[in-house]
Amino acid sequence: MTVTTIKVPRGLRDRLAERAASQGTTLAGAIESALDASDEQHFWDAVRAEHATLSADDRSVYLRAGGTDDLSDGADDELSERGGW
Repeated sequence: MTVTTIKVPRGLRDRLAERAASQGTTLAGAIESALDASDEQHFWDAVRAEHATLSADDRSVYLRAGGTDDLSDGADDELSERGGW
């Protein structure tokens, strides 16, 4: 593993240390967790933005084709159990 030192303001370091302690992880783990959360938020923001551009007709076609707008069917659970998400 390569180690890199970065300079951050003391306040940020302290915030990271608090987050790491509350998560039971290292500073690197807290940074990774924060980046993962940010990436996921960015993804869902993009999904919402894309969906906002769909016309009512586009949504109607999707739903008539069997699409759903929730995660309530059994196939979703099977994907989760197999690690498919």
